[in-house]
Amino acid sequence: MTTFTFAPHLAPFNTDLPTFSATKPGFTDFGVGGFIFSIPPRAETTAIETKREPKVLLLQRCLSDSFGGYWEGPGGGLDPATDRTILDGAAREVLEESGLHVSRFVDLVAVDEWARMKRDKLHVVAKFTFLVEVHEAGTRTGGDATEGIGKVSRETIQKRWEDGVKLAEGEHQVYAWATEEEVREGLEEKGPYRFVNQMGTSLLKGFEMVRALEQ
Repeated sequence: MTTFTFAPHLAPFNTDLPTFSATKPGFTDFGVGGFIFSIPPRAETTAIETKREPKVLLLQRCLSDSFGGYWEGPGGGLDPATDRTILDGAAREVLEESGLHVSRFVDLVAVDEWARMKRDKLHVVAKFTFLVEVHEAGTRTGGDATEGIGKVSRETIQKRWEDGVKLAEGEHQVYAWATEEEVREGLEEKGPYRFVNQMGTSLLKGFEMVRALEQ
């Protein structure tokens, strides 16, 4: 896995898991996720088409899985056996589910909380979803780096990096790059996309954050 940088205010999410867990005593489990956006370079716009429309990566859950057919960003459960920190877990999940390597954690988009019974035990979960950049796309936003950037081989960097998504077999069946309007239509139960719980709302917040960074 490549290394990454993160915005200074996200440093608490890069502390070791025992220390982080001690600050969240009400939770038994943690989830992580990363929203990846494709933003056309300014040089690609023309006099006719001047609107630079970001798109977000969406993954469709396998029909055989729970919530089959619904769409989401890369993410999943933290693995205390392998994930040193929350950010490590998020980078791992992004890589496993999309084949893309996180280069920078830009901001925290959403914190979702829920409780569920599993094997007669109550699990109280907090999921942290971040706005991330990936090595395959190059670095787009500025800011202070707090760790060295890892290297990705030239073979990994493709002419259209958006076409290089590699899905996790058995978890997702299709990927798409969706506009803000398409996500909004999904929340209104129009168009091809349907979301579970707060996923659609969090995606729209992600678009707002990207617009603010691009101004």
